[in-house]
Amino acid sequence: MTDKTIFPEKSAFQDRTKTLLSAERLSFAFAQGTPVLRDVSLHLKGGSSVGLLGANGAGKTTLLGALTGTVRGTTGGSVRLDVGGLPARRAIGFATQAIALYPVLTVEENVGHLARLLLGRAEAKAAIARTLEEFALGPIARTRVHHLSGGQRRLVHLAASFVHAPPIRLLDEPTVALDFEARQLVVRRVRAWREEGAAVLVTAHYPEDIEELSTELVLLRDGKTRDLGALGTVLSNQARTLSLRGARPDASWELTLATSSLEEVRTKLGEVPSDIHLSELRLSGNRLRDILLRDPSLSAFARESEGP
Repeated sequence: MTDKTIFPEKSAFQDRTKTLLSAERLSFAFAQGTPVLRDVSLHLKGGSSVGLLGANGAGKTTLLGALTGTVRGTTGGSVRLDVGGLPARRAIGFATQAIALYPVLTVEENVGHLARLLLGRAEAKAAIARTLEEFALGPIARTRVHHLSGGQRRLVHLAASFVHAPPIRLLDEPTVALDFEARQLVVRRVRAWREEGAAVLVTAHYPEDIEELSTELVLLRDGKTRDLGALGTVLSNQARTLSLRGARPDASWELTLATSSLEEVRTKLGEVPSDIHLSELRLSGNRLRDILLRDPSLSAFARESEGP
């Protein structure tokens, strides 16, 4: 199996500075005229994974649909692909939030159907084998989909969506219904795709998933996008938190740190209210249960950015 088989024109997507998909001033409104997207700009580079943040109802799923032309309504602006001449259906893979499988067909038959449709019979056989292996679906390959659990169906749906190894991969809530092991498999696959040079755009209900799946962040709010930059930079600008918790629910105290240096911790501890007796390991008259220093996470930042 050649590189060209598993990743069409793979060498064309190794330039990590190359933008494979760009959207400029993209707008979208449903048939009844309700505007959802007003001014969206988005740039997906090879070897990157963009996490799309936004509150429920912000239009994240609609944006993915507008990029792929799979949602009905009025669209404005432009979407441009730079993928070495590949047709759009070969260049883009879109794993929708809703699972799209044939329940009476087996796992292998579902994956095979998409492979033959997108790649043709000559390339489909190798693509099916590779995809079943990548998603650890071998043991259930001959099981009919209606016999699978929700998490297993999610994995099959993801496998079928990307069986053609497209350079651009869009994932809408890919971790829904997955257990820990399956979720980690998806995280590993997304990271492997980045190494191959693919461009990934992902939404997730939980910010923790975005942290594991993304290298860059974009915020969608009020129908507009804001490029937040690299995930590492966003997190480094967030404060650490030091929590002191006692045996009683009401016996706790929390402070925010700009850094986690010992000097600052000592300074901040000097601000502890007088009724907290650290020297006696007591908090408001109760034993101090624990001291917890929390590193910055995307959860607090997402709550602040997405608004009410």
